[in-house]
Amino acid sequence: MSEEIGQGTMRWTFRRRLLASLILLPIGFGIWIAFGFNHSIANGGQIYEEVSAIRGAVPASATDIHTESSAASWIGGCSVVPGSKSGWTTDQISINFDDSETRSLVVGAIARSLKSQGWQRHDSAPGPHRGKIPHWTLDVKSAHFAQAWAFPVGPGTRHWYLSGSWRPPGPIGQGCP
Repeated sequence: MSEEIGQGTMRWTFRRRLLASLILLPIGFGIWIAFGFNHSIANGGQIYEEVSAIRGAVPASATDIHTESSAASWIGGCSVVPGSKSGWTTDQISINFDDSETRSLVVGAIARSLKSQGWQRHDSAPGPHRGKIPHWTLDVKSAHFAQAWAFPVGPGTRHWYLSGSWRPPGPIGQGCP
């Protein structure tokens, strides 16, 4: 009698269920990523504004100030670059300026301003036997902290570079050059 019940219908044994799951789950995940995944960053605009606020850390004595910035965005992979993948770009702000004050005065002014914005200082050496570079982090309540760096560039200490960045969680975009 039990043999008659299973006749004419497909019986879902454990193996068949497992095989179906192994086939359907990756397909469903791929469809979700391609069509249903919301490529947005919760509070992304707010984080960009927090990172961009380092503009206020440029010392009052600075001259010839040049600023470039860009907010994080989702980019597609590049068809002409093998292995290129879709993903997020980085929030970035770069500030170049001139300041004839001493290194300690310039870094001190930047440090005071960033501290008032909630940044924490963690100076870092780029390698062995090299001096430390002023470095700050900001907890933006995300998987990654925002980063800021300040250092003189070129001959002497008159020309300065101040940068801030934050990388959103998720895949890193590798778009076309």
